[in-house]
Amino acid sequence: MSMHDALFESGIWKGQDANGLQNLCTELTFTGRLYQERIAGAIDEVAPKPDLLVYVSARKLAIPSNGLDPVLFSAIDATTHLQVAQAYLLLTTAAALSFVEFVARSFPFSISQIRTPAQRPFEHSTSPLSSRDFLELISGQGYVHSLINNPSRDAPFSITSRLLFGGIAEGSLVYVSPQELQRELGQFLFFHNNYRTIPWLEGKTPVQKLRMFGEFSRVQTFSPHKECDGEPPAWEDELLHEGKGRTVTHHGLRT
Repeated sequence: MSMHDALFESGIWKGQDANGLQNLCTELTFTGRLYQERIAGAIDEVAPKPDLLVYVSARKLAIPSNGLDPVLFSAIDATTHLQVAQAYLLLTTAAALSFVEFVARSFPFSISQIRTPAQRPFEHSTSPLSSRDFLELISGQGYVHSLINNPSRDAPFSITSRLLFGGIAEGSLVYVSPQELQRELGQFLFFHNNYRTIPWLEGKTPVQKLRMFGEFSRVQTFSPHKECDGEPPAWEDELLHEGKGRTVTHHGLRT
């Protein structure tokens, strides 16, 4: 049903002439396009090309149960909206650092700056042990890191965060096995990166946006999780190694 028909069906526009309604629909379409142009402009201002800015965030997957508090770390490139994610057992500095290493290996470009919300485990640690401080450790690896103190004032972050796995269901997902989560996450990311059209990217998918930059013109698909099919996500390996003073992801990274 078209917008025109829907408005008449709702009864809102009884008594209004067809020309007036058509003019309203035209105005709404024009306003929507202006909004999309403003979003695109805000993104181009801070990240005109890939590798300049990657947003990293952490979301609770479900209500804590049996001492477990599964969390999903996500990273999304501000320019192309390419996205990667990994599930972990606990919200720790070690998990955050391990995820950043995964992101650096997964994206087809280098990363200049990482921007995260000002919350655990990204904010400055009050612990006297520097090994627990994400900011200090990530800077030591050569990354520029900045915090988002007010998400509403960082337009690209507010926009791209809506595209992440979980979305409005954050914290309310039904517990699933590590294998099922890995499968669902992989399917979502493959769809998002290769088939999901983004209005403010001129209707392009993230991988199509990537191809606009010369050095990536031959990239057909983006699927860093494909190599992990059939293997458990990082949070299962954390459980296996719990209490041994280290975290091992399913890619073999250790922190």
